Amino acid sequence: MIVHITCKTDRFNLSVIGPDFINDCCFGEDFSTWLVSTLNQVGVKADVVCMEDFGWANQVDYGGVAYLMNVGSTPDEDPSRPNFGEWHVLLERKRSFLQKLLGQNKASASDPIVGKVLQALKGAGFADVCVEP
Repeated sequence: MIVHITCKTDRFNLSVIGPDFINDCCFGEDFSTWLVSTLNQVGVKADVVCMEDFGWANQVDYGGVAYLMNVGSTPDEDPSRPNFGEWHVLLERKRSFLQKLLGQNKASASDPIVGKVLQALKGAGFADVCVEP
């Protein structure tokens, strides 16, 4: 299972396509850098990994559990607020092939890292912070 957390903000770039973008949807470097830094400040080991075709990939380790934390965005496309949109934080536990095959060690909304991410997003004052069903 992938835990999907969403929030809305205009604090990060959603309007200027960078010259290094793989495609027009690679926003999230500034969001990833901020989130990784914020998580590190509260005892979560996190690193920005790389740009992906949907946004950015990050590595997170917390409580002895490793996660891939992807971030992507959906801009509202309001010309008066070009950087406002919904951000998606996707947390997936790193699992062995056998664990995947057997359906074991899946991430869940009750994993402690989910609370840390929610706390970071809410603490920054982002709107509509929630865990998607």
